[in-house]
Amino acid sequence: MRIVPASIAKIIYPKDLPNGLFTSLIVACLLMGLASLRHGTDLQGWLNVIENWLLMLLILPTATATVALPFKYRDPSLELKLVYYLGMFVAFLFTLAKLRYWR
Repeated sequence: MRIVPASIAKIIYPKDLPNGLFTSLIVACLLMGLASLRHGTDLQGWLNVIENWLLMLLILPTATATVALPFKYRDPSLELKLVYYLGMFVAFLFTLAKLRYWR
């Protein structure tokens, strides 16, 4: 049973790498974002969750891919999807450190 249809999987996932690895990274980022609910489940808590999700799943990976665009111009074989997921992993590590040290 496939979790993601094949046409969407071709768009989202890099080729020649296990899709489960990237799916688990996305799920881990989503679960890590829910950690902001420890301050409360009111509106402010959910706004913190949305902020963490935007930071981990959109802002930092997009910034990383944007910085890598000159490298794509120089080497056309570079996959920007891999750079995007690298940025997502860096955002995951940053959020992990933030949850550990910032109270």
